[in-house]
This record gives sequence, C-alpha cells and structure tokens, in this order.
Amino acid sequence: MRAVRIDDGRIVERAAHPTRKGFSGAYDAKGEGDNPFCGDALEVRVALERRDGGMAVARAAFDGYACTLCTACADALMERVEGMRVSEAEALAFEDVLGLWEGLEVGRTRRGCVELPLIVLKRALALLQ
Repeated sequence: MRAVRIDDGRIVERAAHPTRKGFSGAYDAKGEGDNPFCGDALEVRVALERRDGGMAVARAAFDGYACTLCTACADALMERVEGMRVSEAEALAFEDVLGLWEGLEVGRTRRGCVELPLIVLKRALALLQ
C-alpha cells in the first residue's frame, strides 16, 4: 500500500468542501479542544437517537479553525460516526482515523492534527455519561 501524502487530492478536497462543518438543529452534547502546536481549535457536537435498545449517533458536526489535515479528518470522522452506537464511537482509536484515508502516514508533528477531532468527539460523548 502506498503512503497517502498530506497534500493528497482527497484530503485537500475534503478540507476545502467539508460536509459536516457547521451546526444546525439541536445537539445533545458538545466537546471542545485545541492543538497549540498547529493552531487548530475545534468544537464537535453530536445528536443522539435511540436505536436497537441503545443510543446511536444520529448527527455529528464540527466547527472551528483548523489546518487542512485536521479539517479533512474532522469531516471524515463526523461522517463515519453517524449511525454508530455511542459505545462504538467511544472505542475508536487514532489508527481508525488514519484508516479513513487508507494509507495516510503522519509523523509526530502532524499526529495532533489527525487526533484532535477524535479527542474532541470523545469529550462530547463523555458528557453523556
């Protein structure tokens, strides 16, 4: 498998035209966080619904200021968690976010850009406990 570069067209396009950026309607929880090394600052909101005897993510969205990589990862992650049980979303790991890009490799300095959306999502979900 070839490594996906941060300037890969899919990442740049996703960041330029995110479909899950911005909030509308009611949400059940929100989380916030930042990455001081890159200057990223995100807010994530989730709306839940009861499904099959448990709670699932009905809608997930983000907003804030972030670099291309962080914005693309936030948008892809919000899309991915919609429909997931809350317990499944809480169990996601850094590698799962990387897996959204099928081969993305990042060094230590860009890890925070990929991980911030996941951290903020988990903060929002933790408030539901």
